Amino acid sequence: MIASHQVSPGVRQRLTAPRGHRFSRPGSNRPPAVPPETHEQRRERLLRQVQGNPRVAHMLQHGPTPYWFEVARQRQEKEEREAQALETAVAEAEAFLAAQTAPAPPRGRHRAPRRWWAWPAAALGSALLFGLTVTEALAEGFAQNVGFLP
Repeated sequence: MIASHQVSPGVRQRLTAPRGHRFSRPGSNRPPAVPPETHEQRRERLLRQVQGNPRVAHMLQHGPTPYWFEVARQRQEKEEREAQALETAVAEAEAFLAAQTAPAPPRGRHRAPRRWWAWPAAALGSALLFGLTVTEALAEGFAQNVGFLP
């Protein structure tokens, strides 16, 4: 073991210090720049910072506002928020109902036109009818020439 006369005085001071005081913490080894201020000093400093504020001037002239004043203000703000929320909800509901009852806008040319099956059906029917009429006429003429029919 090392003899005590060989240890430097700074190390000896650290080792003999009570627990929790052996090593410094960052920022704690220098004394505070200003001694801690009292409540009155702090109040005066803050009042100098907010010197032109009308609420502070009113408080200095009439004293602090009572608790019921704060409660009434909070209640009024809450009622205003609720009224505004109700107005927005009513406006949203009206917009939704207007969108539901409004007629659908006309469809544009964004889709292919529908085929109309009546023209092909009419053309096919006309062709068949024409063919039947022609066949009848030819058959009647042929039958008369051959003498098959009286």
